[in-house]
Amino acid sequence: MLLGSFITLIWTNSTFAQTEKDVVKIRAEVAMINKGAAKYTKTIKDVQDISLEGTEATYYHSTGKVKKITAEMFGETYNATGEFYYQNGHLIFAFLKHNQYDTQIGTTPPPKVVRTEQQRSYFAGGQLIRLLIGKKELKSNNEKYLQLKGEIISISSKLKDS
Repeated sequence: MLLGSFITLIWTNSTFAQTEKDVVKIRAEVAMINKGAAKYTKTIKDVQDISLEGTEATYYHSTGKVKKITAEMFGETYNATGEFYYQNGHLIFAFLKHNQYDTQIGTTPPPKVVRTEQQRSYFAGGQLIRLLIGKKELKSNNEKYLQLKGEIISISSKLKDS
Protein backbone atom coordinates (compact mmCIF):
# COMPACT_ATOMS: atom_id res chain seq x y z
CA MET A 1 0.00 0.00 0.00
CA LEU A 2 2.77 2.42 0.92
CA LEU A 3 4.74 1.52 -2.23
CA GLY A 4 1.67 2.19 -4.39
CA SER A 5 1.17 5.62 -2.83
CA PHE A 6 4.85 6.43 -3.31
CA ILE A 7 4.76 5.44 -6.99
CA THR A 8 1.59 7.53 -7.53
CA LEU A 9 3.27 10.53 -5.88
CA ILE A 10 6.36 10.20 -8.09
CA TRP A 11 4.25 9.79 -11.25
CA THR A 12 2.09 12.81 -10.35
CA ASN A 13 5.15 14.99 -9.69
CA SER A 14 6.86 13.96 -12.94
CA THR A 15 3.65 14.60 -14.93
CA PHE A 16 3.35 18.06 -13.33
CA ALA A 17 7.02 18.80 -14.13
CA GLN A 18 6.54 17.75 -17.77
CA THR A 19 3.42 19.91 -18.07
CA GLU A 20 5.34 22.88 -16.69
CA LYS A 21 8.14 22.32 -19.24
CA ASP A 22 5.59 22.10 -22.05
CA VAL A 23 3.83 25.29 -20.92
CA VAL A 24 7.17 27.16 -20.84
CA LYS A 25 7.91 25.98 -24.41
CA ILE A 26 4.43 26.96 -25.59
CA ARG A 27 4.73 30.43 -24.08
CA ALA A 28 8.11 30.90 -25.80
CA GLU A 29 6.65 29.81 -29.16
CA VAL A 30 3.65 32.14 -28.75
CA ALA A 31 6.02 35.02 -27.98
CA MET A 32 8.06 34.22 -31.13
CA ILE A 33 4.91 34.10 -33.26
CA ASN A 34 3.73 37.45 -31.92
CA LYS A 35 7.17 38.97 -32.42
CA GLY A 36 7.20 37.90 -36.08
CA ALA A 37 3.53 38.63 -36.81
CA ALA A 38 4.29 41.87 -38.69
CA LYS A 39 6.27 39.84 -41.27
CA TYR A 40 3.57 37.22 -41.85
CA THR A 41 1.09 37.24 -44.72
CA LYS A 42 -2.21 38.50 -43.33
CA THR A 43 -5.67 37.56 -44.62
CA ILE A 44 -9.08 38.59 -43.24
CA LYS A 45 -12.19 36.43 -43.76
CA ASP A 46 -15.74 36.09 -42.52
CA VAL A 47 -16.18 32.58 -41.11
CA GLN A 48 -19.50 30.75 -40.94
CA ASP A 49 -20.86 28.33 -38.31
CA ILE A 50 -18.93 29.65 -35.30
CA SER A 51 -21.28 32.27 -33.88
CA LEU A 52 -24.84 33.27 -34.67
CA GLU A 53 -24.15 36.94 -35.40
CA GLY A 54 -20.90 36.38 -37.30
CA THR A 55 -17.19 35.82 -36.95
CA GLU A 56 -14.37 37.76 -38.57
CA ALA A 57 -10.99 36.05 -38.54
CA THR A 58 -7.51 37.30 -39.33
CA TYR A 59 -5.02 34.67 -40.50
CA TYR A 60 -1.26 35.03 -40.15
CA HIS A 61 0.75 32.73 -42.46
CA SER A 62 4.45 32.13 -42.85
CA THR A 63 5.97 29.78 -45.46
CA GLY A 64 2.50 28.54 -46.34
CA LYS A 65 1.56 27.51 -42.79
CA VAL A 66 -0.86 29.23 -40.45
CA LYS A 67 0.91 30.55 -37.37
CA LYS A 68 -1.88 32.51 -35.71
CA ILE A 69 -5.58 33.19 -36.15
CA THR A 70 -7.41 35.97 -34.34
CA ALA A 71 -11.19 35.95 -34.33
CA GLU A 72 -13.95 38.31 -33.31
CA MET A 73 -17.15 36.38 -32.59
CA PHE A 74 -20.59 37.88 -32.05
CA GLY A 75 -23.74 36.32 -30.62
CA GLU A 76 -27.11 37.60 -29.52
CA THR A 77 -26.03 37.81 -25.87
CA TYR A 78 -22.22 37.99 -26.06
CA ASN A 79 -19.11 38.98 -27.94
CA ALA A 80 -15.80 37.18 -27.78
CA THR A 81 -12.28 37.48 -29.09
CA GLY A 82 -9.94 34.60 -29.63
CA GLU A 83 -6.30 34.07 -30.46
CA PHE A 84 -5.24 30.65 -31.73
CA TYR A 85 -1.57 29.75 -32.16
CA TYR A 86 -0.20 26.90 -34.25
CA GLN A 87 3.08 25.07 -34.58
CA ASN A 88 3.53 22.84 -37.63
CA GLY A 89 -0.21 23.06 -38.27
CA HIS A 90 -1.17 21.93 -34.75
CA LEU A 91 -2.94 24.07 -32.15
CA ILE A 92 -0.62 24.82 -29.24
CA PHE A 93 -2.37 27.68 -27.45
CA ALA A 94 -5.75 29.39 -27.43
CA PHE A 95 -6.77 32.52 -25.58
CA LEU A 96 -10.45 33.48 -25.43
CA LYS A 97 -12.09 36.48 -23.84
CA HIS A 98 -15.87 36.13 -23.57
CA ASN A 99 -18.06 39.14 -22.70
CA GLN A 100 -21.60 38.26 -21.58
CA TYR A 101 -24.34 40.88 -22.10
CA ASP A 102 -27.25 41.55 -19.75
CA THR A 103 -29.74 41.23 -22.64
CA GLN A 104 -29.87 40.55 -26.38
CA ILE A 105 -28.38 42.88 -28.95
CA GLY A 106 -30.81 45.23 -30.67
CA THR A 107 -32.73 46.04 -27.50
CA THR A 108 -33.28 49.45 -25.95
CA PRO A 109 -31.34 50.40 -23.95
CA PRO A 110 -28.34 48.70 -25.60
CA PRO A 111 -26.91 45.68 -23.79
CA LYS A 112 -24.17 46.08 -21.21
CA VAL A 113 -21.34 43.66 -20.50
CA VAL A 114 -22.13 42.08 -17.13
CA ARG A 115 -19.44 39.39 -17.00
CA THR A 116 -16.09 38.78 -18.65
CA GLU A 117 -14.30 35.44 -18.64
CA GLN A 118 -10.80 34.72 -19.94
CA GLN A 119 -9.59 31.26 -20.73
CA ARG A 120 -6.18 29.96 -21.71
CA SER A 121 -5.76 26.51 -23.24
CA TYR A 122 -2.35 24.87 -23.68
CA PHE A 123 -1.92 21.94 -26.06
CA ALA A 124 1.03 19.56 -26.45
CA GLY A 125 1.10 16.55 -28.74
CA GLY A 126 -2.50 17.25 -29.77
CA GLN A 127 -3.72 17.01 -26.17
CA LEU A 128 -5.03 19.72 -23.87
CA ILE A 129 -2.54 19.82 -21.01
CA ARG A 130 -3.72 22.90 -19.11
CA LEU A 131 -6.92 24.94 -19.06
CA LEU A 132 -7.17 28.14 -17.06
CA ILE A 133 -10.34 30.14 -16.45
CA GLY A 134 -8.99 33.43 -15.16
CA LYS A 135 -6.30 32.25 -12.75
CA LYS A 136 -8.07 29.03 -11.79
CA GLU A 137 -6.86 25.80 -13.38
CA LEU A 138 -9.57 23.31 -14.26
CA LYS A 139 -8.80 19.62 -13.79
CA SER A 140 -9.23 17.21 -16.69
CA ASN A 141 -12.06 15.32 -14.96
CA ASN A 142 -14.12 18.52 -14.53
CA GLU A 143 -17.28 18.68 -16.67
CA LYS A 144 -16.61 22.29 -17.71
CA TYR A 145 -13.05 21.30 -18.73
CA LEU A 146 -14.43 18.69 -21.12
CA GLN A 147 -17.05 21.11 -22.52
CA LEU A 148 -14.54 23.94 -23.10
CA LYS A 149 -11.97 21.55 -24.58
CA GLY A 150 -14.52 20.47 -27.20
CA GLU A 151 -15.50 24.08 -27.94
CA ILE A 152 -11.89 25.25 -28.39
CA ILE A 153 -11.02 22.36 -30.69
CA SER A 154 -14.23 22.92 -32.70
CA ILE A 155 -13.64 26.67 -33.14
CA SER A 156 -9.99 26.10 -34.08
CA SER A 157 -10.96 23.46 -36.65
CA LYS A 158 -13.64 25.66 -38.23
CA LEU A 159 -11.23 28.59 -38.43
CA LYS A 160 -8.46 26.50 -39.98
CA ASP A 161 -10.82 24.86 -42.48
CA SER A 162 -12.14 28.21 -43.76
